[in-house]
Amino acid sequence: MARVIMPITPVHADGTPCTHQVNQRTGLPKDPTSDCTGRTGYAATCSACSETVSNYLKLLVTPEVATHLRQHAN
Repeated sequence: MARVIMPITPVHADGTPCTHQVNQRTGLPKDPTSDCTGRTGYAATCSACSETVSNYLKLLVTPEVATHLRQHAN
């Protein structure tokens, strides 16, 4: 059985991954000439069932990810 993972990634407002360097406090890109709209939150998608958990704070996504992954352990 494959391992179930749910990596947490920073996302833009439209849900696309934000891979740009951003200011930690504001979420705005460090490079003003980039096409990045800024990080607006974090999302995690389950590798087993494709359920997505998202929130504007990583601190709030982490416990939801742990709870979801425990459901797959049963």
